Amino acid sequence: MRSAVLAPWIDLAPLRSGADLPGGLSANTRYQLRRSERAYAALGPVALERAATPAQAHAFLDELAALHQATWRARGRSGAFTDPFFGRFHHALIDRGLPRGEIDLLRITAGWQVVGLLYNFRYRGRLLAYQSGFDYAGAARHQKPGLTCHLLAARFAAAAGLDRYELLAGEDRYKTSLAESATRLHWLDVGPSRPFARSLRRLARVVRAGR
Repeated sequence: MRSAVLAPWIDLAPLRSGADLPGGLSANTRYQLRRSERAYAALGPVALERAATPAQAHAFLDELAALHQATWRARGRSGAFTDPFFGRFHHALIDRGLPRGEIDLLRITAGWQVVGLLYNFRYRGRLLAYQSGFDYAGAARHQKPGLTCHLLAARFAAAAGLDRYELLAGEDRYKTSLAESATRLHWLDVGPSRPFARSLRRLARVVRAGR
């Protein structure tokens, strides 16, 4: 085994039952979520919009990519959309997956201000949070764009009758703060060991020589 990583997930049952926050959150996380939502609500109604057409989804993805790249460049690192092929691949995927209900492009706003966008997949009753772009530069002190966007997406998933909101692999602080459960993912290297591989090559040479 090469490595093992936790993939946190949110149980949507409490939200489907009418709770405004997922279950099992710490008092500090609950406070930050509510404070951030109030701070955004001061700008206007906090709303989530799902792209209804492929054309709208393409526009959402472009907007997400711009926010994503700005965040990573500010950190001195390259983002996921640095390679043009990445964007082209996902635009092609949208054309196939959105009409089948397998992709959700979500745009979260507070009044006129964009809070962030999420690019998620639906699979077997779960919404998987794959990629994101948040407006950190425009966020005020108590506004937490990542937490707020994922909270609204979890509520959206619960309203859609889904069971889990999956935050995928990684133990980033926002993931462990939002989720009370996690799946352990294992990365494996499968194949012959180097000594065994050398033995196979020697055997192949002997067989060829015997011919």
